Amino acid sequence: MSELTFLEAINAEKANIEKHLKFYLDSLHIPGVLHEAMEYSLSAGGKRLRPFLSIAVCNMLGKPKELIMPYACALEFVHTFSLIHDDLPALDNDDLRRGKPSCHKAFREDIAILAGDALNTDAFSLIFEFGEGNIKRAGCYFAKAVGGRGMTLGQVYDCTIPENERTAEKLDFINYYKTSELFIAATAGAAAWLDASEKEVKALEDFAAETGIAFQISDDQGKTWRQVDMPGSRGRVALMGLDGARAAVVERTEKAKAALSSAFPESGWMKILMQFADYVRDMAK
Repeated sequence: MSELTFLEAINAEKANIEKHLKFYLDSLHIPGVLHEAMEYSLSAGGKRLRPFLSIAVCNMLGKPKELIMPYACALEFVHTFSLIHDDLPALDNDDLRRGKPSCHKAFREDIAILAGDALNTDAFSLIFEFGEGNIKRAGCYFAKAVGGRGMTLGQVYDCTIPENERTAEKLDFINYYKTSELFIAATAGAAAWLDASEKEVKALEDFAAETGIAFQISDDQGKTWRQVDMPGSRGRVALMGLDGARAAVVERTEKAKAALSSAFPESGWMKILMQFADYVRDMAK
């Protein structure tokens, strides 16, 4: 492949991801308003980062890209489900998502909840009905990332740990479950799907764990001081200051790159994953 940068590569893959997301959703033949609500949220845009990470791992391993697409799109189904539910009044109570009315505003709250439920469950339909990878090995990563040992658990911790009790360690704990677990599924899980070696899978686990936490710290940095330092806020910047938060991001992204280089030889797609870590490091700049 020509030497693409991370941003060039993710932009180049977006049309292919969008095409497959529509194909898989339409192939499920879900009727009526449920399909409309699912499609509304699934087609709302975004970077498509998680499916892209799976595609990048597939290319790095020299496997046919079509082999990873059901798994990659299943990740985006799950990510979209989480966004629908995040926006609900009981959680973040956001009326807008990516500049459009949130699903519960465009439809109704009950339909939004059920559309999220369907996207979560039908992610597994993609894996079982269309997948030809190592379903059992990768499925363990996928299910763990989504359920009561992953993203959902992270949301519970985020809802129940009081703001005035949050420390840097507790925030890392929350962010590991909320973000890193799905990054792990997107990278290590994709490698497991493709029958990569244990060494390769473990290196990608470590890479994703570090970049996931760094991603959330960078996201915190990118918010305005008014948002992160409002009374009662215990975000990473409020706890450590901007310089401390930046230092934490740099430390974690360097660890991520070291983990990747420990198992994979330098290649175009390995460099793109390295650049993803740099992108996370620089998000707030």
